[in-house]
Amino acid sequence: MIFLLVLLVIFFSTDIFAGNCDTSFIPVPRLYHKEDDDNRCYFNSLISINAEDRAAIDYFEAQNSEPKDSFSILPRGFYDTRKNMRTFYPVLPYVNGVTKEDRWKNSWQIVSKVGASYYFSNRDGNFIPGAGGRKFDKGSTMITSQSGNAVFLDSWAFYWELEEKNTFDSENTWTSTDVSFRRFYAKMKMWKLSIMGGKDTVHLGPGEYGMLISGNAEPFYMVKIQNEQTIHLGGDWNFVFFNGWLFEERRDISNPQLLAMRLTYRPPKMFSFFELGMTRSMMYGGKGRPDYALTDYPYLIAGISDNVPNSKWDADSYAAIDFTFNIPMYKLNPAIKVFKFYIQESGTDMAAIWQVEDKIELLLPYVFFRFLERAYLIGIFAATDKDIMRLEYTKTSLSHYRHHIYRYEGYTLNGLSLAHPFGKNHQAIRFNHRHYFSDAFSFKWEIGYYQTDCATKKDGNSNITAIYPFFSLRDGILRRGYGNIWFDWVFYGHLIRGYLSVDAGPKTDVDRSASQISIKDEASVDILAGLSVILKF
Repeated sequence: MIFLLVLLVIFFSTDIFAGNCDTSFIPVPRLYHKEDDDNRCYFNSLISINAEDRAAIDYFEAQNSEPKDSFSILPRGFYDTRKNMRTFYPVLPYVNGVTKEDRWKNSWQIVSKVGASYYFSNRDGNFIPGAGGRKFDKGSTMITSQSGNAVFLDSWAFYWELEEKNTFDSENTWTSTDVSFRRFYAKMKMWKLSIMGGKDTVHLGPGEYGMLISGNAEPFYMVKIQNEQTIHLGGDWNFVFFNGWLFEERRDISNPQLLAMRLTYRPPKMFSFFELGMTRSMMYGGKGRPDYALTDYPYLIAGISDNVPNSKWDADSYAAIDFTFNIPMYKLNPAIKVFKFYIQESGTDMAAIWQVEDKIELLLPYVFFRFLERAYLIGIFAATDKDIMRLEYTKTSLSHYRHHIYRYEGYTLNGLSLAHPFGKNHQAIRFNHRHYFSDAFSFKWEIGYYQTDCATKKDGNSNITAIYPFFSLRDGILRRGYGNIWFDWVFYGHLIRGYLSVDAGPKTDVDRSASQISIKDEASVDILAGLSVILKF
């Protein structure tokens, strides 16, 4: 009832009329944006699309058979992809800022979007994967938000998002409230590069959910350097480097830091269908752990003494290498605009010629190093004019997202994995499909199967690969299936979204943490449903 009242207040307090995109200090709310070139509400790429706005990201990725931007480093503004867009209409609710023809003119909007969401969860700990920390207690949750932005000289960008969250128990009794800045940052762009400081999420990797860093957990404080536009130098280069601070009281090490980087390269001309990606991440430091000088970071990143237990350089480290193939299926069937195949291998340990405890020898399959305690991602992304589809298989090892220093919460933030949502020691397969009935209305469905507590020993004896078996046949493990649906209705730049998730199986994991598993021999059905409205001014 409260949710409906809030929506009515927002609706009837908003003027409904046609007009240009308003960039005044306090903009007049508009429920109609003209479609013609003179009056269209173009967004400013300097204010990136949020990493968890997968509907918009997939739409951009579906535009070109050969990508114009990186889709494995998010968030991003998609400077080059937007040049070839047939229409911006399906992504208008997700984009921010205003582009002006005269770059010396500034634009600012104290409030550019307001949102209201209602969610119901039948169990504590239900969450929406990859949604930036959307985790719910049993009962009802009401979330309202207001966001704004400013761009100066087309080089400085500011973004902020204030959120109010109220929770109610199963009897609709108010239990808690929280008001916070969910996301904010300042960014400066020079040439094609930018430096950003603030609070945000990051996704690294070719899959929908990153195996090392994803948009699954809530935004955290960071300083980040990346290229906003692809660098063309003997091919296409994209990179990101950031250091994050996870302010959280934990049972193991409170307030750890998170360091990550990614580099991608796509060769020119006849080999432009191929992309190589390399990712490195680590959780390090925290209360009671050693401090690091700026000169220590090259040694820390290289992992030279990474496996020396309890040393200054001991950290929960990960590395990954991935290969993406943009296959020109449109030459065989013009209806298939985009078809990508990607595979990633990562490890939470490695044998390498530069590590002090390893012998100098040639190692398979990468000659100079070999991952140990490995994880895998294999996927296909395909798109036509009206459809976007993705099929993915993932697998993580016994030791993933846990470490002898960070032994309890592990590689998580407030109970959600910083990487793949299913967490440690899992095997999963999933398929989703979004169909656009029109530019305004789309429907997405997803089905998946996963199992956890699969491996019983480390995979260090597997020399070349540890991808087999794809699924464990061992008795006693957790096996569950799920189905999700979304419907999105975009009207004049605004959005109404419905969401429903049903997850069921003959056994239950009573510990919802991504780093711990506690299986109970009891069937259960987890239900999460939500309705969201975004009004864009």
